[in-house]
Amino acid sequence: MNKLFKILPALGMVLAATMAMAMNFADNPTERYAEDPAPGTEVWYDLTDITPGPSTYQCDEEVDQTCSHMDPNFSSSEVEEGEFIKNGSLPLATL
Repeated sequence: MNKLFKILPALGMVLAATMAMAMNFADNPTERYAEDPAPGTEVWYDLTDITPGPSTYQCDEEVDQTCSHMDPNFSSSEVEEGEFIKNGSLPLATL
């Protein structure tokens, strides 16, 4: 019984650390949209469920811009930071 009482503080610390990690993950919205980078176009793409890559799109994080938004408009919250680079065909967003 004394052994159990001696390890209780360590078990409490493990439980507290586990709970802290479970509650501190960043919000990762499932919906994301990006505007076509071609000048003069106002076309938005629905990037929901599309994995960034060489055949879809990429966000160049070295450029200080907003790559994707939560809604297909500029006033919505940022999802990914960087310059949006379109690499392939993407589904159009329905406005």
